Parts: sequence; C-alpha cells; structure tokens
Amino acid sequence: MGRRLALVALAVMATNIGWCGSPDNLRAEYRAGQVFVQWDEPENWGSVYLTVMMSRAPITEDNCRDATVAGHHIMPGESTDWWLNPETYGKPLSEYPESKRPEVVHAGWLLEEGGERIEPDAGLFVHTVTPETEGEWYYAVRASGPEDEDGVAEASVIVPGDSSLTEPISQQVAAVEPIWQGDPAAKPAVGSGQGLPLDVPLHAKRGRGGMDWLVFGDASLGWRDGLPFKVGSRVTEDAVQVSTTDRHWIARILDDARDGCNKLTPAIHTLWWGYNDHIYDPDLMTEGVCRGYAERRVLWMVDWAKQRFATDPMRTYAAGSSMGGCASFNIALRHPEVFAAIAPAVGIVTYRDGEGGNSSFRVAAYTGGLDMPTDEGMTVGERLDSTRFVLGATGDLPYMMVIHGRNDTSIPWWVNPDFYRAMQTGHHGCTIAWNEGAHATTQRLVPADITQRKSWAWLHRFALDKSYPAFSNFSLDGDPGDGGKED
Repeated sequence: MGRRLALVALAVMATNIGWCGSPDNLRAEYRAGQVFVQWDEPENWGSVYLTVMMSRAPITEDNCRDATVAGHHIMPGESTDWWLNPETYGKPLSEYPESKRPEVVHAGWLLEEGGERIEPDAGLFVHTVTPETEGEWYYAVRASGPEDEDGVAEASVIVPGDSSLTEPISQQVAAVEPIWQGDPAAKPAVGSGQGLPLDVPLHAKRGRGGMDWLVFGDASLGWRDGLPFKVGSRVTEDAVQVSTTDRHWIARILDDARDGCNKLTPAIHTLWWGYNDHIYDPDLMTEGVCRGYAERRVLWMVDWAKQRFATDPMRTYAAGSSMGGCASFNIALRHPEVFAAIAPAVGIVTYRDGEGGNSSFRVAAYTGGLDMPTDEGMTVGERLDSTRFVLGATGDLPYMMVIHGRNDTSIPWWVNPDFYRAMQTGHHGCTIAWNEGAHATTQRLVPADITQRKSWAWLHRFALDKSYPAFSNFSLDGDPGDGGKED
C-alpha cells in the first residue's frame, strides 16, 4: 500500500526557513480511478524533494509520521510537461543547426481533454487507487532539503488548509482513462479498429513514440506511483498502430550512464525492459530489485489498445531496429500469448562482455549490473539472455524475422549464432538474415525479399490461432559460424 513515514530513512527537522519556503494551495481531484494532487511552489526552489502523504484522518505536523507515503522523491516543477522538451529524447539543442533548432515549449500538463494546460513550475502527483486505498483519504505534501552530515534534513511544516487537505477525497478503483491530448474532434472513436491487426513499432535510441494520449502509470509501471508516459495511435483501413516511448522519469541525472542522451534530463531510456526500483537514489541501488517497467508499459498499452479499438486479439505484432530491435527480444519474444510475429533488426539478443564485444554496459547504469536481482527470480543477465529464454521455452514463440550485421560494433555479433541455433533446436518459426554490414548499413544490404518479410503487411499473415509450416535445417541455410570475426 505504501511506506510509512517512520520507515523512510530520513531524519526530518520541520522548519520554514528560507532555504525552501513551503508548498501551499494544496488541492486534489478524483477521476477515473486516480487522484490528481496539485500544489503551488515558490520560485527558484533549491535542491529539494517533495513527499506526498495520505491518511484516513487529517494530516498535521503532529501525526504525519503515521501517514502513508503515496509519492516520494518528487522534484519541484513536476506540473511541467517535460515530454515537450526535445532534449528529453536524446539530442542536446546545441547539436541542432541554429536555423533548425526546435522550439522548447514550456507548458504544464494537459490533464483534461479539450481543456487548458495547468500552470508549469508547480507540483503534481497522481495516485492510482488500489483496493487498499478506496474510500475517503486526506492528502498532505512536504518539502525536504538535502541531508547534512548527521543525516538530518530540514523540511517544511505541514499546515492544514495550506499544505494539508482539511476535507477528504472520496476515491475508488476504476479503469484508468488515458487523456486525449489533441483536438477532441480528431479523437479516434471507440471500436474504430474493429477486427484489424494491431502493430506496435518500438523506437531506437533517441527516438520517440506518439504523443496523442497521456497516462499516469500506477506503481507497477515505475519506481513510484504516478509517473507519466504518452501513447500514440493511428487507425487506417489496414491496421491500428500504437506506440509509446522508452523514456522514464527518475528524478535525477544519471551521471554514470555511458549513453550521453541519458545525461540530459532526469529521464532515461532502458533498452526497453526495465530498471532498478531504487534508481532515484544512487546510494540505494545496491539494495534494489530490477523490474520490467518498460515491458509492463508496452503490455499495458497493448491491452488498452485492444479494448479501445477492438483489434483482433489474435493478430498483434512488434518490430523495431537497434534499441527497438532489443525491445522485440526483451518484450515481444517473451510474450507469445500476445504477439503473433515480430521483426527485430540489429538488436541485442544477449547482454555480455567478452572478446567479441561488450553489450552489458548498455544496461549497467540503470540496473546496477548484470548480477543484480530481478523480481522474476533471476539476475538481470539471465532475464535479458534471449538464448537462455528460447532454450527453456516449452511452447510456440512468435514468428521472428531477424536481421543482424557481423561488423556491427553497437550490437556485437559474437553472441548471435548461439541464439540462431537455439531457434533451430526448438523448431521455432523464423527467418534470420545476416551480412557483413555495420550498424547503420546492415538493413540496406539485405535482399529485397528480406526487406519485404519485415514489413507489417507481410507479418500480418501470422496469427495466434493459425498454424504455419517451419522447416528446420533447411537445405539453403547458411552457416553463421561460432561468432568469431574470422569465421
């Protein structure tokens, strides 16, 4: 249900001295299974974090330690829609030619379809109601500064009617409704994709999914409740397409990341699987457990899209290249009950560091390393080992159209042949193509029939309720070798 304040490892000295000021004008509203908590903040706030508390009784300075922590490590200004910032998606503005530099829109979230954006640079936290938090609840918010050498942090005083609600919010469990961000007249109708296939494109590094719908996830979709993500949707005569972004707010700059795009904002990519549930504090990551938050977002989006657009549940597909190819292995391959076919191009099948190249660093900064535990009863390295997964699979897997390049330094080649042979051993349907290409050239070098087979239209012939012939040890198979550069 949440952590008691008494269990949070922070010694807090309540004060209203000038280092932080106080959050005020606290208000909250319930709708569609969620409580939207907002507050005002002083200008030019320093290095502070905020905590949102909830209780069955009004929260005061005297009883706040008995309240439940609903949200922690909330940064100042989280009412600002950070998805509108181009740097969030991996490219510093300084890298754009001045004549083509995109505009940075500084605006608050659009929380109501067809409404006005809220004021930026204030506070926002969204709680998704659980069975344990149904009923009437009071909310409060407190700001805490950095701890001193004795572990003591100054904090704002909780003032009823100012930073604490004096009237409860009545809340109940209900289906979360994504908030349409565009013109209400352009909103696709419920059931508008009746019986169509559902395509899920998964973007590469520095890419971005759609921006049509805003969702605040529950505690299963991020390191804390209320983290936002957006979803794009498009309905055509042939298919419904939905997309999201592998970008996650972590409330700090990930200084130890080797990918520079993870150092621009307090939001990271994860190679489309997940991250450490203590990522908000680098000193606590060794105590954390790694969870598939990105995977859960994609599966949440797919479930929502099937219901919203009434797509054919037997015909869902995923594809992507580079980091998007990693996504096809990390997410879609693991869910044969959902995806009928996938097309990963130049993606990592297994994360390792060896003579043939290092891919383990791709996930180290936000997991804590391949030896860290996951909530699936295995280490990060084991969870992200697609060869291991295939060898242990007891049923059918999605048909796969796989493309790799032997000279791809971003996606080291040496682990791929073992994966290919695991697919053969398990008699799983796939077409696998490789060539002498590098990361940027491999897909351009494949023959036309391979390019055709990784298209959505070609993948659509597969369905969960339809069988197809698959030939192992085919007479035209090539030999991928043992992974060595000379083989």
